[in-house]
Amino acid sequence: MTEQSVDQNKNEVITTLNELLGVYWAGSAQHQAHVKLLDSWGLAGLSADMKARTDDEPETISELTDRLLDLGGTPDITFPQVHVGSSLREVLENDMALQRNASESLNEIAERMGRAHDATTRRLIEDILADEEQHLYWLESEIELLDKLGEQLYTAARLTPATH
Repeated sequence: MTEQSVDQNKNEVITTLNELLGVYWAGSAQHQAHVKLLDSWGLAGLSADMKARTDDEPETISELTDRLLDLGGTPDITFPQVHVGSSLREVLENDMALQRNASESLNEIAERMGRAHDATTRRLIEDILADEEQHLYWLESEIELLDKLGEQLYTAARLTPATH
């Protein structure tokens, strides 16, 4: 591999990490807004579950930033639009759209990192992907429950946090 192709691969990885940082900052803002909305609607159980599933986002942002800095990059973040729901269904569906997009994108990015010969970044992306898929499965289950129970029963079931 030539020095030029090594530099080109490194620049591609840095650009990708900056894009991911923007996506994760915006996603974190969206999730935090949704947690607050759910709290304000009295859905403490759903809010607590959502918060538990998104509490690791600052760690993900930190890991992406650390990797960017390790490669000699500088954070250059562009924030995509945040989609905050105005109803229970919109909150769940907006978060599910975010998670679906993340899963699809992260799979492609992991493959790209492999082609760029950056196993460390690829492994980081794969770890993030595994977490995102768990959140996606949870959201899919919640929307299925909402559809099966209807909003009144679903809401009644999600008022208080589950005891573990």
